[in-house]
Amino acid sequence: MITFGIITNGQNDDMISTVIVSIITQNIPQYEIIIVGNTTISHKSVKHVNFDESIKTNWITRKKNIVCEMATYDIIVLMHDYIKLCDDWYDGFIKFGTNFDIYVTKMKTIDGNRFRDSTLFPFNLGYPYESRALLPYHYLITPKINKLMYISGAYYVIKKRTALEYPLNEMLCWGDGEDAELSKRLTDNSILLQCNPYSTVQLLKHKAQCIWEHEMTVDEYDNIERLTDTEIDVMNKISKLDIQTYIMGRIGVRL
Repeated sequence: MITFGIITNGQNDDMISTVIVSIITQNIPQYEIIIVGNTTISHKSVKHVNFDESIKTNWITRKKNIVCEMATYDIIVLMHDYIKLCDDWYDGFIKFGTNFDIYVTKMKTIDGNRFRDSTLFPFNLGYPYESRALLPYHYLITPKINKLMYISGAYYVIKKRTALEYPLNEMLCWGDGEDAELSKRLTDNSILLQCNPYSTVQLLKHKAQCIWEHEMTVDEYDNIERLTDTEIDVMNKISKLDIQTYIMGRIGVRL
């Protein structure tokens, strides 16, 4: 029913053990766990794929694509090795249903703050998005607003057919904007980047938060709904240019 894909660089077995326990205790009827990356962990529920880290440093795009290629089940949870499922995860998964291509759930920092879950891609969009880009959990993503959405590569849930049709760009590694590039390809093809507000995951380590990781006010997200298609398209072009410029600076290639 669900494939959990954990990617690691071989230096985080303690956290991976916690992640695996958080999956097992959900009591999911059918699931598998695939770990791509070097680890000493062995468990009956785990398939392990060794990975040569010397090919490319931080080649997480290849690792995630391997998970999606190997997955037995149609629903894939891609997660870094520091993301654990909270107790409500599977119940929320059932409640949300299977009418999706890709979604994120609630994400909490190790301190319990909201992480970058249901969010716009805010860079160079100005006020208020530069300081508040998170959408309220009850906000339903419309095709118009979807053009501005972003899903962090740290963790998301995706259908296998979607993952295979839109694989991560393996020219990119961690820190190269690989998740932003994927988000734009998906939204360009009218794939909704949804949010399941019923399930929660939590980080197991400290991660620096961006200044925009705050929820918009009611007036601010009401204002987004009032934006014209032309205004949305202008904002989308700004975001695309930002991503292209960033990637060009990282790898010297314009995508």
